[in-house]
Parts: sequence; C-alpha cells; structure tokens
Amino acid sequence: MSTPLTWEEVETVVPDELTIRTVPDLVRRRGDPWADIATRPQSLEPLLALAERDKAAGLHDAPWPPQYPKMPDEPPRVAPSRAKKA
Repeated sequence: MSTPLTWEEVETVVPDELTIRTVPDLVRRRGDPWADIATRPQSLEPLLALAERDKAAGLHDAPWPPQYPKMPDEPPRVAPSRAKKA
C-alpha cells in the first residue's frame, strides 16, 4: 500500500506505524491525494531529461536482476574485485 506523507513527515515518520489498519484512516482524515490523478496527467519529459543528464555524466542504468537479459548501458553485474582482468 502506498502511504501519502508530507515532506515534513518524511524525517519523523515511524514506518512500522503505517499499516494496513492505520493508513486507510489517514487517507480518510486527509483525503485521497491521488483521487484526481487521471485528470491531471504529468509529463515524463523532466524524468527523461534527468536520465539524459545522468547518461552524459557517465552514470549507467542500475544492474538488472540476473534472470533478465543484459541491457544496453548496464554496468557489469559482477563485483569489481571478481571481474576478469584484461
């Protein structure tokens, strides 16, 4: 379950207190922040710009789990100390 928090709460929240029993009451008291999400579409452009910036800075995609095929620009899946030396 996703839990709506304010930025002010992030540093002080006790995750163990957010349960399947407590979060519905939190949403009832505050209202559902995602109730109109379908009427306010967001753009992926800012995210794509961040990805391009990271790629230009030499940052690669995170390693995928081993059961997935190797992805383009994915860093090695082996620890540097275990990597085969050239």
